[in-house]
Amino acid sequence: MDNINTIIISLTALLTSICGLLVTLKKVKKEVEETIPSKIKKQTNSDLEIINKMEYAKEILKADRVQVYDFHNGGHYANGRSALKTSCTYEVVRAGIKKYQRELQAVPLSCIPHFVDELLRNNILEVQDLEDIKTQMPSTYNLKKEQSIKSFYDAVLENDSGEPIGFLGVQYTTGPHHVYTEKEKREILKLKFFIEEKLNNK
Repeated sequence: MDNINTIIISLTALLTSICGLLVTLKKVKKEVEETIPSKIKKQTNSDLEIINKMEYAKEILKADRVQVYDFHNGGHYANGRSALKTSCTYEVVRAGIKKYQRELQAVPLSCIPHFVDELLRNNILEVQDLEDIKTQMPSTYNLKKEQSIKSFYDAVLENDSGEPIGFLGVQYTTGPHHVYTEKEKREILKLKFFIEEKLNNK
C-alpha cells in the first residue's frame, strides 16, 4: 500500500512539473513573439532616423561616403584575451560610389592599432590627404586606399559614460578635401551627437 501511495505521489509530482514546464514554455514563447516584432519595429525606426541624418550630413558636407563603426568583442583568443573588433554598421554613399559595409565586418583592432590609438587619444582624426599617413599608419592607409578614400574625418562615438563605443567616418573619394570650416565641423558634431543618442537608447 505504501508503495502505491509513493508511486501516485511521484506521478502527481511529475505531472505537476511537466504542466508547470509547459505553462512556462508557452509563456516564454508568447513573450518572445510579442517582443521580437516590437524590437524589430523600434530598431527599424531608429535605423531609418540614423540613415536619414547621415544622408543629410553627406549632402551638407559634400562627402562621398559616411560610415558608422561599432566596437565589439569578436570572441576570445586561446589565452583568454578579448578579440576586440570593429564593424561598419551604417553606411550611406553618393550615387556612383561603391559601398563597403559588407566587407567591413569584424575587423580586428589589432590590424589598425596606430589608427585606433590616434583616434582614441584625440577623439577625432582629420586627414586631408591619405598619402600623409602612408608611413605612420600603413595598415590604415592600405585599408582606406582599397576603398578609394583620398581624405577622411573620423570622430569617436561614446556612450553615456564617455566610453568609446565606435566611430563616425566622413570620407571623400573623388579628391582630397579642403580644410574643414567651423560650420562643417559643427555639422559633423551634430551628426555624432545624434548617432550617440540613438545608439545609447537602443
